[in-house]
Amino acid sequence: MKKLATLAALAALLALACGAPADAPEAEAGGEETTGSAVPEGTPRLVLLIVVDQMRGDYLERFRPLLNHGLGRLLQEGVVFTDTHHFHAATETAPGHATLATGVFPKRHGIVGNSWFDRERGSDVYCCGDPDHGVSPRNMLVPALGDLLKAAYPQAKVYAASAKDRAAILMGGHHADGAWWYGRSTGSFVTSTYYGDEESQPAWVEAFNDEDRLAVHFANAWKPLLPLEHTSAYDIEPLDRGPFIDTFPHAVGGFTVEREAFYRDVYTSPFVDGYLEDFAEVLIEAENLGADEVPDLLAVSFSALDTVGHGYGPNAPETLDVILRLDRTIGELLDFVDERIGLENVVVGFSSDHGVGEVPDLVVRDGGDGGRFGTDQTLCLQRLQSRLKGRFGGGEFLVDTFYLDGETIAAEEANRAAIEDEIIEAMSDCPLIAEVVRPAELDPANPLHELYLNNYYPERSGDLVVVVKPNVLPVPASVIVASHGSPYAYDTHVPMIIRRQDGAGQVVEARANTIDLAPSLAPILGLDLDSIAGFEGFDGTDRLADL
Repeated sequence: MKKLATLAALAALLALACGAPADAPEAEAGGEETTGSAVPEGTPRLVLLIVVDQMRGDYLERFRPLLNHGLGRLLQEGVVFTDTHHFHAATETAPGHATLATGVFPKRHGIVGNSWFDRERGSDVYCCGDPDHGVSPRNMLVPALGDLLKAAYPQAKVYAASAKDRAAILMGGHHADGAWWYGRSTGSFVTSTYYGDEESQPAWVEAFNDEDRLAVHFANAWKPLLPLEHTSAYDIEPLDRGPFIDTFPHAVGGFTVEREAFYRDVYTSPFVDGYLEDFAEVLIEAENLGADEVPDLLAVSFSALDTVGHGYGPNAPETLDVILRLDRTIGELLDFVDERIGLENVVVGFSSDHGVGEVPDLVVRDGGDGGRFGTDQTLCLQRLQSRLKGRFGGGEFLVDTFYLDGETIAAEEANRAAIEDEIIEAMSDCPLIAEVVRPAELDPANPLHELYLNNYYPERSGDLVVVVKPNVLPVPASVIVASHGSPYAYDTHVPMIIRRQDGAGQVVEARANTIDLAPSLAPILGLDLDSIAGFEGFDGTDRLADL
């Protein structure tokens, strides 16, 4: 992979660091705390890491005339990298957040998807699944930025919050002081026993939940901030899904007075973002973040753009409304931080876990190539399984999609390479499939293959790599209208902004990658990259070493 041509911009960022602590320790996931170092002069008192789920790379520029609050402020006062991409193939929530938090690819941090097939257990494993605690960061194999911060400064505080558990957990890292996410059945913020038993949870969390701040939205419709007649200038097109689908404005909650239905629907509305911002303000105040010279870290991941975007697509008025409301929400958070801590003492990192593709049905309608998996793809897979049985024996050779059953292959005394050849030949003829290849045959000189190599962790990844064609979704429209997960630019291209303490704006048009965010923030915090195991020998360190 070619090195970045953004050295001048990154150098400007790194100039904020007044030298790394001489005895900055190595930080391994799950390691012991070490003696802290003196805080270099000029180190920010707080790093505010903001992630917006499904914030496609073109959204900020496309809607910039409408962004007059927090997003507009970051565009004005931050170093804006306009051509930032995730450089891994599984553009999903968990790999994206883990990559932003650790500064390394999934091939190193091990979060290869939102879930994967566990060959030993014989079942799917959730990215944050933990048999001891329900959910935790244990499946992430390297330290996150917060872990490195606490290793250097044990007094540092690290917290994370989101509507999604995996976003909060992975952004917080292994040694976060706390991580919370939205409980869809209760409308409360919840956590895991990984962060302490119920008795040890802060009283302020219970007090916040008891306030039921979502009640203000109950029995009030979700109405667009910008009248629909004024959205056409921004290529907004209401999605026509038939005469029986609710149109904008929307009621939040099913046809019932039960609060559980309302709380569940809040998750797929912009109100969950505002609720999270309220929680973040209370967290900052209750935990006294940024109150002294030891730097703290707060990671906040806003999820509504993803939960709404899946249901309506990137060109829907609902999606635009989420962005407009998020602009105000982030503005409120920045104003609160400025008033309490002072933005001159804060560095803000901003990015997204992935983008989103167009609605494939609309692409086809307009004469483009694309589609959805349906009957043809289902029959193709079923014929493949029957074909394998007929040629190699009576067992089920695929235990999960593109995970081979080694025990069955051995029991049938079948030739594994021949089975793989059969699958590759059969699947390559399936509609909407671009390519099927063995991981060992991925070519690093092929730009598309390189993204799959960066996503490949042998113990967790599939035995074969299946590449779908552009603008193709493996789900019906009744489940998801638009989605992500591909290695194509509409899914990999995301914003990246770093607002420095001086608030000096800058635009960088050269290519950047999301693994650069954490290594760019680390020196600002006084962390010595050469002595940090989480970054040592990885691409981010290589680029920074050139400065």
